[in-house]
Amino acid sequence: MSRKAVHEWIILLTYLFFLIIITVHSGYLGRKLLFVSRQFLPLVFAGILAFVLNHPYEYVRSFFDKSVKLPEKAARIAGLLTVYVGAIGIVAAVLRFALPHFVSGLQGFIENREGYMQAFESSLLVLLKKAGIEDLNLSPLMEGISGYIGQLDEIMDEIFPKMAGLTTGALRSLATFGITAVLSAYILYDKEKLKCQMKRLYRAYMPKSIYDPVKHLALTAMTVFDRFIAGQGLESLILGSLCFVGMFLLGLEYSGIVSLVVGLTAFIPLLGAYIGGGLGVVLLLFISVKKALTFLIFFVILQQVENNLIYPRVVGKRTGLPGLWVLAAVTIGGGLFGVFGMVLSVPAATFLYVIIQKDVAKREMNTSISKSTGQKNKNKL
Repeated sequence: MSRKAVHEWIILLTYLFFLIIITVHSGYLGRKLLFVSRQFLPLVFAGILAFVLNHPYEYVRSFFDKSVKLPEKAARIAGLLTVYVGAIGIVAAVLRFALPHFVSGLQGFIENREGYMQAFESSLLVLLKKAGIEDLNLSPLMEGISGYIGQLDEIMDEIFPKMAGLTTGALRSLATFGITAVLSAYILYDKEKLKCQMKRLYRAYMPKSIYDPVKHLALTAMTVFDRFIAGQGLESLILGSLCFVGMFLLGLEYSGIVSLVVGLTAFIPLLGAYIGGGLGVVLLLFISVKKALTFLIFFVILQQVENNLIYPRVVGKRTGLPGLWVLAAVTIGGGLFGVFGMVLSVPAATFLYVIIQKDVAKREMNTSISKSTGQKNKNKL
């Protein structure tokens, strides 16, 4: 055999050997790979946190740099301290005020579920009677709702006794969060240097024919996700706060629970508002029809304010994705990956939409140029 044939056989046998090893020990290798990948989670979460806090950090750093006239290094440190103290303060406020209110409201709902069930049944009968529907048996519906509430009660009874034994896990999570926060601070502080190092690394090891397309895709993805997080995050905060203030002034129960859900579901385009508003209407129907209708009218007005004032000014054309594709993306993403799929589907679909749009425009331009060139050559002939 020639030396080239021997070399090819050695490569083939080596490939088969490693393929057999991987196949036989796939379970062990999978567990080890999962263990190794978990060690990189703090770094991944740090990158995500730095990405989310980038806009507030740049705003505060620019303020200290241009308005306060601090040196560049001092402005960076002051910006980092301000942003992270503010973020910790917001999380602490949520844990201190919103979470206990949420838990107490949920407990109160479970404890008084029998009275709420009777009021809910009476409210449904009144609504059905006004709609001209009588003699409708609501027993199966009420039994189903009561069964779900009973399951929720059992879950709460199991969770609260175990919370005292979560000290070790809480400390471990707190330590992980601390490491993530420190890593994200370093990423924000040295992001220009890190960006330069990544560019040099890509240029050194990536072929030039691949470097430019990969660079274009990475920049487009970062721009799309940055705009989505900045716009939707601010809209979520404004909408949840307005909902809480409005429900508090109207004297409606479960203002904390409903406002928290409205704020969180605002990240889901189109469908998020219906989820939060529907939860508020259902919860208040357990109390009285009047309060449920009051909340419904208030939420319709709030949605008009959001659609005509908040969304155009805060989010505007940040995503640039038509409504049809937003609905399609949310539906497909939710069906495949649940709530997280619904949230991430819009920026992912926007990324694909922008890439395809630019590619189509480029191809159309090349086609028009080739046609014009061919017509000129034809005229010369």
